[in-house]
Amino acid sequence: INRASSAAVSDNSVVLKEDYVATSLVGGKKTKKEVSVTNTGDESVFVRVSYEEVLKHLTNKGATKYDSFTDNPNARYEADRTTLNTDAPVNFDMAQALADGFEQVPEAQVTGLDATDDANVYLYVKGTRTKDPYDTYNHNLEYRLVYAYDETQGKEKYQAMSCSANPTDFATSTSDDAKDWNYTLSDVKYGYYEGGYTHAVVNWAKSSVAPQGESTVTDRALIGTKGSRYGTNYNYTATDEGFGTSFDLSATGVPVKPATHGDQVPVASGMQYDVQADLAGLGQKAIAIEYGSSMATTTSLVANKWVYNSDDGWFYFTSPLTSGQTTDLLMKNLVFKNEMGKEYSNATYDLGIKMEAIAANNEALTDTAGWGMNTSQTNTGLIHTFLTTP
Repeated sequence: INRASSAAVSDNSVVLKEDYVATSLVGGKKTKKEVSVTNTGDESVFVRVSYEEVLKHLTNKGATKYDSFTDNPNARYEADRTTLNTDAPVNFDMAQALADGFEQVPEAQVTGLDATDDANVYLYVKGTRTKDPYDTYNHNLEYRLVYAYDETQGKEKYQAMSCSANPTDFATSTSDDAKDWNYTLSDVKYGYYEGGYTHAVVNWAKSSVAPQGESTVTDRALIGTKGSRYGTNYNYTATDEGFGTSFDLSATGVPVKPATHGDQVPVASGMQYDVQADLAGLGQKAIAIEYGSSMATTTSLVANKWVYNSDDGWFYFTSPLTSGQTTDLLMKNLVFKNEMGKEYSNATYDLGIKMEAIAANNEALTDTAGWGMNTSQTNTGLIHTFLTTP
């Protein structure tokens, strides 16, 4: 998810450039996410960049529960039910099970399931039997019980279950193959995540312009909107398809929250610093950004670098961006640390990039029609002084 917005510059002549390689949210990986800004116009501009984060995660942080339909009807997932703030299924990987050699037992060979409460529940097994020197049969049996909550061809989805499966005739069957035996099931339960999914939403910096296509300034560029950016569809609205109808999108629910923790504030080039969303939602710190080689600090400002302002949450390019010029990379990679645990199960993470540009004149920095920089703040004052000093 990326987004370029502009302040005084509104002719799309300043371009946010991103080279991103999509990847799964798995610990011990990093993926390229290179971010820079290019001025394709004729006039010099000031530019700044910031983030809006959305982490969709399990409310109970990955803990699974198993209940029977009788004890908890919501444990059995129905395909048309939202998974926001209500029990969500533990999904079963049928493709992997089949690859591992599991085969379905014909329904006529399975007893112990309720015809209504346990409809579309199937038993998969693999194993054989052997006979010991005393002519006694033993079996090596593995089994999986699943509920097919969506049987659309080519899009099948399954919920993991638990049970006790007793092969009642393995010793007398004419077959050594476990799929040919009869089974009696007991203690049948559905696997679910209590409370389903929720969202941790973080807006690093106050936007000075309205989201694209809108006229009202909301302090945000992406949060509260839906659409597609750089080939990624998103829905960050308070709807069933987005954050849920009860989600508070007000300034109270999603306040402007500059990063201020030491391990989130980049002060050295080429180093990794944490994002905010997983700490806010999970109490964990396993997602990080690897920054580029041109980072400065407010106490050691250098021309043509990036500097983070913890007063307002924006990354400022420390020189006017001239016609045809491209900044050095702000960031290089998105990093998923080895410490990523079960709290991140089934999670999705979006790092939205927003950019603003204004004409490179001193008044635009502090004017309300521009960025309205509050120079009484220590870091903001230092950045403002550097930008306006020839």
